[in-house]
Amino acid sequence: MNTAAPSPNSSRPPIPARLHDAPTAQGLAIPFLTLCHRGRTSPVWGAIDPERYALVLSLRLCQVCGGELGSGHGPSQQVVVFVRPQDWVRGVGPEAGLHPECAAYSTRGCPMLAGRMPTYRSNGIAARVTPCEDPECDCPQWIQPGPDSEEAARAGHPAEAWYSILLDARDYRIVPFQDTESDPVTYGVELRGLRIRRLRKVRATPGSGPTILDRFAAMLDLDRLTP
Repeated sequence: MNTAAPSPNSSRPPIPARLHDAPTAQGLAIPFLTLCHRGRTSPVWGAIDPERYALVLSLRLCQVCGGELGSGHGPSQQVVVFVRPQDWVRGVGPEAGLHPECAAYSTRGCPMLAGRMPTYRSNGIAARVTPCEDPECDCPQWIQPGPDSEEAARAGHPAEAWYSILLDARDYRIVPFQDTESDPVTYGVELRGLRIRRLRKVRATPGSGPTILDRFAAMLDLDRLTP
């Protein structure tokens, strides 16, 4: 999950060792995937750098620290993927994977995942297309999301429920998909046929009932308790 803008009174979680070399802003480590002005010290919180997004998917990198996923031993052979109920139904998630410790940091530092933002930002697109004062920054060439984009559609709307899935790195697969035949081919994380090590709800949507992932999580817990 690409970290949204931190609220002024939110607590800052300690930055894990894996992110100690990452640039920071407002007391938070800036995720590798976040769109930034030149120098990577002025992030556009909540906006994804499309070039870095392609890079993390093609090279199997963590979207937060930029390190390789599935290297080493033990917990480093595990990957966390953040998903919404609609991603699960579609069978493909748009969120690139994370190391478990980077995911834990995100769930505390990102106000969207932590439940401190009841709605998506209404001015996110405007922040992305407003050039900074650095004449050498590439921001004037940033592409503005179109009116039919997911970012435009959800601006100002209530935040959705988010879940984290823990899986073995060997089960982390990137696949092409299209929502409709007229849509361009894009890429995301395969969600069908996963051997899930853990599924938990990260944030709920106030006033909503159980989702398909709530029911699936209950089934997983029941299977684990059945002798």
